[in-house]
Amino acid sequence: MASIRRFSGAWLAGVALVVSFQAHAQTARDAAHFYYYRLSEGMQAKFEAGYRQHLAWHRVHHDRLVWYGWMIDNGARAGQFVDANVGEPFAAFDHRVDVADDGKNFQQNVAPYSTPMAQETYLLLRDVSFRTPLESRQPSANMQVLTYRVRPGTEARFEAALHVARHALENTPDAPPHTWYRLVVGGTQSTYVLQIARADWASYDRFHRSIADLLATDSTALADYAAAVSDVQSETWTYREELSNLP
Repeated sequence: MASIRRFSGAWLAGVALVVSFQAHAQTARDAAHFYYYRLSEGMQAKFEAGYRQHLAWHRVHHDRLVWYGWMIDNGARAGQFVDANVGEPFAAFDHRVDVADDGKNFQQNVAPYSTPMAQETYLLLRDVSFRTPLESRQPSANMQVLTYRVRPGTEARFEAALHVARHALENTPDAPPHTWYRLVVGGTQSTYVLQIARADWASYDRFHRSIADLLATDSTALADYAAAVSDVQSETWTYREELSNLP
């Protein structure tokens, strides 16, 4: 009987875990879709006017999805425009408002002045992020954006190091939000993106510690980080409130 009770307890625990996971999957708002556009030469003003018209289409059609817009200031993609939807479950994109007419409106108002460069979908890593301003609809004026390429097979070590970095941030006065995303589809696998919220350039005077700096007092975490990372690219993005829609 004791063995039966142990088996029953384990089975019930397993059922509870599955139910909990399914409930999380249905309610988690951890999807992040990013779209990149290269603007046609001399067409930025027309692009912006057309994009504002396209956002007006979304408002008229009562689209409940959030759309943020940024211009990339420097780095390999300098001059590109980025828009993004975050803070929704992945399933939200199965129920978008009038997809056909949305695409038609985009082709009329935006496509003539830009070239799509990439479409990337990420998973928000809440457990290693130090605050999530975009998901809270509190975008910063600027963002420092770092893209990490991680060696396949070292993802667990890398994310273990990020847990340590988050703990360090929690104990660092005036540390800005650090939000982590892991690529799901749309690019090179084992890619992670870190967004650091920045109000202005003066914010770098107040905080300019790298992830390696945050891990300096934990030799194991620093070794995991060093073994995992193969490449890091950095950019700064400027938020464009007039090219965003937060219903």
